[in-house]
Amino acid sequence: MSDCDSSCQKNSSSSLLCETCEGSEDEGRRLKRREKNRVAAQKSRKRQTQRADLLHEACELLEQRNRKLRREVDSLSEEQRRLTEALRAHEPLCPIMHCLLASSTSSGLQPDNTAACSV
Repeated sequence: MSDCDSSCQKNSSSSLLCETCEGSEDEGRRLKRREKNRVAAQKSRKRQTQRADLLHEACELLEQRNRKLRREVDSLSEEQRRLTEALRAHEPLCPIMHCLLASSTSSGLQPDNTAACSV
């Protein structure tokens, strides 16, 4: 038992001493509650910062991946352009294409077998 508690019990007629004792107990509980709340708030802020850091890292990784994929798309588009250009340049010289065109215009049908053409 604290000195305040024993003095409050001995002097129960003195309400001033009891109010002081109760006030200090309330103040002690209030201080403990405030300390617990402060610690909880610090933990909460730390967790929030960690979540934000993880999201930032994930965002950076996704942006890197996006840049890599865009470079790949650009490269494939360039390859497609070059191949299309090469095909267009080859079409006038291609005997198979001439055979296919002649067969399709004479019969009105698309030929199934290019080997049937003897050029």
